[in-house]
Amino acid sequence: MLNAKERVASSKLTASVTTVKYIKLLLALLAVLHLETASSRADIVSPTVTTTYEESDENFPNPERGFFIPFNPTVKDINQPLKLADLQKVRKDNFSLVRRIYIISDFRNKPLSPAFLQLVSNEMNLARQAGVKLIIVFSYNWIHGGPDAAKNRILSHLDQLKPVLKSNYDVIAYLHAGFIGYWGEWNRSTNNLLNLKDMRAITFKILSVLPPERMVALRYPKHKLEIYDNPNPLTSKEGFNRTYRARTGQSNECFLADSDDWSTYKDSDIETIESEKNFLNQDNLYVVQGGETCSANSDAQPYIQCSNALKELARMRWSSLNFEYEREVIELWKTQGCLGEIQRRLGYRFRLLSSAISNRVKPGGSFSLDLKIENEGWASPYNPRLLEIILRHNQTGAEYYLPVQADPRRWMPDTISRIEIAGGIPAKILPGTYDVLLNLPDPAPNLYNRPEYSIRLANRNTWEAATGYNYLLRGVTIDPKATGDNYAGDRFFKLRQRLK
Repeated sequence: MLNAKERVASSKLTASVTTVKYIKLLLALLAVLHLETASSRADIVSPTVTTTYEESDENFPNPERGFFIPFNPTVKDINQPLKLADLQKVRKDNFSLVRRIYIISDFRNKPLSPAFLQLVSNEMNLARQAGVKLIIVFSYNWIHGGPDAAKNRILSHLDQLKPVLKSNYDVIAYLHAGFIGYWGEWNRSTNNLLNLKDMRAITFKILSVLPPERMVALRYPKHKLEIYDNPNPLTSKEGFNRTYRARTGQSNECFLADSDDWSTYKDSDIETIESEKNFLNQDNLYVVQGGETCSANSDAQPYIQCSNALKELARMRWSSLNFEYEREVIELWKTQGCLGEIQRRLGYRFRLLSSAISNRVKPGGSFSLDLKIENEGWASPYNPRLLEIILRHNQTGAEYYLPVQADPRRWMPDTISRIEIAGGIPAKILPGTYDVLLNLPDPAPNLYNRPEYSIRLANRNTWEAATGYNYLLRGVTIDPKATGDNYAGDRFFKLRQRLK
């Protein structure tokens, strides 16, 4: 028999055990409720599968970037016509850019001839056939220097060139300012054009006849500072807004020749050089930087070494560089082992890091894609570029595409960009498994479906040369039995038929 004290203790123990059992039962019920809630959420949001991607160190061509191949005037024939076979060889050798210099010395005192204008138009068509783009220079002299033309003559020539540039802007990478001085480099002028009024008038005229999708490159940083009377580099808000200032880049024709790149900078004073380089470092986030080296002599030796060249190429965000001049510099980079890195990092180089892709979606449902892309290049694209997601039925080859509003020009160097995409699956889509692909095509109608003009990502096993698509190594199953809400937005995939 238990006494009163023992009965009280036993009662407390029983109550304690009962409480513990009740708490455990309550926790179990809550766990079940939590699982049911989580399952309910999974019914609403399509499950995703995450994929990481292997990097590729391969050197391959991409539009509007990299080393360019020059086609320069010769003594024998200053405007020898380009040949399709030569341009095709450029592309076959993994280059996407050609610099074409047109000498217009015959027209210093008269209009451009119809034959010359037809030559320019024909060569742009050849570039289009070959899958390359042109850096174009117009100059009144070349081989031994010589006179340029009067301002009014230059302006009238630009008016004549306007229709040709407008019709063929798609295969123009950018236009070198040209026209003034020896070799069109704005270094001197027999017509006294290197004053602010005339430089501004000619620059603005060039930009007015060049379609707004394209940029002009000035020879000297000081000229941009003077012409626009603005010491500040472009801001993110100003970048790519198609104003004249936002379309004016640089072409350094004596890169690494000595401490001031053979007077590329306004003064040989260290502080002045650093100030202009700091300006370019920021401004060139939004405009093109091209040019060439020009010397390998003793003055250039400290600057052309790989260690310094890599630093300066990155600092000024170079996109294009002459592969033929100065050849001794190129050979030095090859010997020292940095040429491969320069080939890969001139301009942009986009590498896909990871993706999270909807795994199973019903017709009329919501598809999601979350991408992380790193730009390992020294610059970003300077011309407009589209971004699309492609769903391709792996049996029929039927394609659906979704334009994405993200701007690849803003995927900045040494930066990881995250692109979150959501779109609706059409209600009448054929069920099945669809490969998921990324497309970065040229927006120009003549080039939109040309794989040579689409951007390739620096990853293994993703590039489709036949389509210009980047395969994301995943598929999405379209299944009428899949759960989830209907897509409530207005951005649905659109049908486009492209057979395998």
